[in-house]
Amino acid sequence: MGGAGVAVVNKLLDFSKVQYAVIEALRIEAGPERFVIAYRNEQSLHDTMAAPCIIASGFSSREEAVASTKASVSAAAA
Repeated sequence: MGGAGVAVVNKLLDFSKVQYAVIEALRIEAGPERFVIAYRNEQSLHDTMAAPCIIASGFSSREEAVASTKASVSAAAA
């Protein structure tokens, strides 16, 4: 895909408005697992995820969201 194709994809996805949320999934055999997902707006996040599963949202970068999960795990272990 050339430069024009990448520009079209970027425009369709509109990366400038992407935010990140920390989601927790409960697994019986392994306990809770947290992961980061991208979403476009709060409504789309709540349309796809049950509210109790959303640990935190509104992060502007994936790195910021990941850092928050590490901080909360460290605080819980203390």
